[in-house]
Amino acid sequence: MVIVATGLAACGGSGKKAAPPASAAPATSSPAASSASSASGAASTAPAALTASFRGVTATSIKIGVVNINYDCIKQFVDYNFGDQQAIDQTFIDDLNAHGGILGRKVVPVYRSYCPIGNSGALQVCTAFTEDDKVFAVFGLLYDNTGDADLCLTRDHQTIYLGFEIRQPWIDASPPALMLTRDITAERRATVLLNLVRSQGTLKGKKVATFTDSDTASQVTAVVKPGLDAMGNAQGSPAVVTIVGSDTSAAQSQLDSFIEKWKAEGVNAVWMAGNFVTDKQFVEKIKARMPGVLLVTDGEASAQGAGQDETLAKRTPNPYDGMITANGWTDDEVWAAPSYQQCVKTYEAASGKQVVGPADLKPDANGKLVQVWEQVRDFCGDLGLFRQVAEKAGPILTNDTWRQAASSYGEIKVPDTPFASLHAGKFDASDGFRLVVFDSTLGAKGDFKPLTPVLDASK
Repeated sequence: MVIVATGLAACGGSGKKAAPPASAAPATSSPAASSASSASGAASTAPAALTASFRGVTATSIKIGVVNINYDCIKQFVDYNFGDQQAIDQTFIDDLNAHGGILGRKVVPVYRSYCPIGNSGALQVCTAFTEDDKVFAVFGLLYDNTGDADLCLTRDHQTIYLGFEIRQPWIDASPPALMLTRDITAERRATVLLNLVRSQGTLKGKKVATFTDSDTASQVTAVVKPGLDAMGNAQGSPAVVTIVGSDTSAAQSQLDSFIEKWKAEGVNAVWMAGNFVTDKQFVEKIKARMPGVLLVTDGEASAQGAGQDETLAKRTPNPYDGMITANGWTDDEVWAAPSYQQCVKTYEAASGKQVVGPADLKPDANGKLVQVWEQVRDFCGDLGLFRQVAEKAGPILTNDTWRQAASSYGEIKVPDTPFASLHAGKFDASDGFRLVVFDSTLGAKGDFKPLTPVLDASK
């Protein structure tokens, strides 16, 4: 359950692109047909009539599946939730439909929730959406580290999935453009971080060892090690530990052996790949025995949460201080972005409720942070991305026209990053990132401090 909570905390945390929210009226062409010009002999064709073009698509509607986490079943393990997720989601769907839907079709949602313990709940959601509900696309987080639930939708049932915590191998195993995220894959995040540390000389003269768990080892092999090789860094022994469920005792014992090797080898920087190896029990052990080592991680979201936990626990020195990673806009920057504020205004106008920003959140009577602002960001952003691609796909909406649209889209707008794009071979949208370092003195809990401006990582 510790691992489940860590993974959930990591989702949806990186910067994404600013865009008109789902409330913006879609740009549609005039329904009127042009008549032939007697003077020139030229004629234009009327827009294609809307028909029942595909599974889940009728002449008047597009059926989507919306999946949300059941936080009641894990409330003893996490100190937050996202409020009434279905009500928030429905607000944006109602607003989109009130402004003409998607090229005249209304979006019709089917909602399902599940408990993110194991992957059986996520797999059941996949089966229900695809075999029972026969939806055109699915939105939300299917928490499954194996990727089985994600691939159940795209590879096995040929259903579009806009999700989170998606890995590049899962995208590669899916039909093109059927698995997308407005976030960034772990593999491309590692590439972005490599590019940033190269440009800043962060690892110049360092002897670097890699540290990961067995589930993420392929990312080190395919991305991180070649990147370090290209920079010419001397490298120490690579460490791969085995984490079984919430039991990290074997992994910690394995790490002990690697630390001794690193000390003997003169390692003075460790690249921590993935979210789980940035947990406190690992970071505390490394920094206690190698206090001067530089830690670099592509598991930004989990590292942030763990570093802030250490600050609140008054641990001195905070072992996360000085840790380097890459992220996008901070929560406060997202909140201030005009594109995101459009989402907030849409929700507040429809619900009559105020959205509390990240800087002003306080625990409720149950001690939970009710992070409505994040659910507003995520669903407004996902629905907006879906609308943009579906409108480009045109009135004959099918998997094939969707694929053609997403594969040639280019720059796209989402509410929480200044840069985003989709194109063939790149179906993770977020492109806005900067190099940052953890500083436990920032704010009440500590946070990552910018070292560079937010740059367009697609360039």
